[in-house]
Amino acid sequence: MGGTALPPVGAAALRQQAECAGRPGAEVRVPDLLIAFNADPELYEHNNGYVVSEQAKPPDFVLEIASPGTRAEDNAGKRDFYARHEVVEYWRFDEEDRPDQVRLAGDRLVDGRYEPIAIEELEDGSLQGYSAALNLHLRWEQGALRWHDPVTGRHIATFESERAARVAEREARLAAEARVRELEERLGQQDI
Repeated sequence: MGGTALPPVGAAALRQQAECAGRPGAEVRVPDLLIAFNADPELYEHNNGYVVSEQAKPPDFVLEIASPGTRAEDNAGKRDFYARHEVVEYWRFDEEDRPDQVRLAGDRLVDGRYEPIAIEELEDGSLQGYSAALNLHLRWEQGALRWHDPVTGRHIATFESERAARVAEREARLAAEARVRELEERLGQQDI
């Protein structure tokens, strides 16, 4: 995909140049996750956010994570804002498992309008949708957002899962080394 990871600079605000100039009443959005391939990281850092008019392209992917205070706005006002700014894909995730909540939803911009991305329910009750922008499946799994490779079907590791795996490997290695020492000690006590 040839993207450049943008450095974390303050809040990753999405705005137009006129809005940066402090135009009264200008809308500025701060998405929970914004991905823009082939963006200029120096412009991002200089503006302390992603300015669509300066980058000369909209973000490829925006994700909003619902909270009680943002839930309604995520599904209405923000959706319209991102469509006006031509964000290629707009996703919403809600960790709550309630029938009146949208747990996972995505929209893809087609001819200037958002069309819903198909979300399927898997056998285990998880929800899954395909992001063409990222070439990944997004999944709602028991209230957690997971990313999966559509080719291998494998979960994309997170910092937390990688760290847990390394801790488990270290503990297993230390236990094995202790067992070897114990057995060597036993052998040393026998007259062989």
